[in-house]
Amino acid sequence: MATAVNLKKAEKEKEVMPEQQPVKVVQRKRNWLYESLDLSRWVHYQTIIRNLPFVFFMASIAILYIANAHYAEKNVRELNQIERKMNEMRWEYMTTKSELENISKQSEVAKLVAPSGLKELREPPRKIVVKKR
Repeated sequence: MATAVNLKKAEKEKEVMPEQQPVKVVQRKRNWLYESLDLSRWVHYQTIIRNLPFVFFMASIAILYIANAHYAEKNVRELNQIERKMNEMRWEYMTTKSELENISKQSEVAKLVAPSGLKELREPPRKIVVKKR
């Protein structure tokens, strides 16, 4: 009788509980890109602390690289400015030189000294010879 009661209980439990089908475990395919970029596997607190000197070294190199680029740009700007000034001075020199050549001509000198009463010689200069006694 105990077995008949147990059988009836077991049948009732089966009726009450629907049969459980085996649960399929669905494994999602993980994205290979996500896995390759997942740094949490390698980066831990100790790893970060251990690599701080290298990080500081790389940061100082980056700062030096940026400073060098700024220094080079400053030098290029200064060089361009000096070259511009040099060209302006060369043009001024050539202009002044040509004006001086023009003014120092005999005809121009005669025009400039005419208001003061000086006149240009029309005959060639003579040599003065002194006889010895």
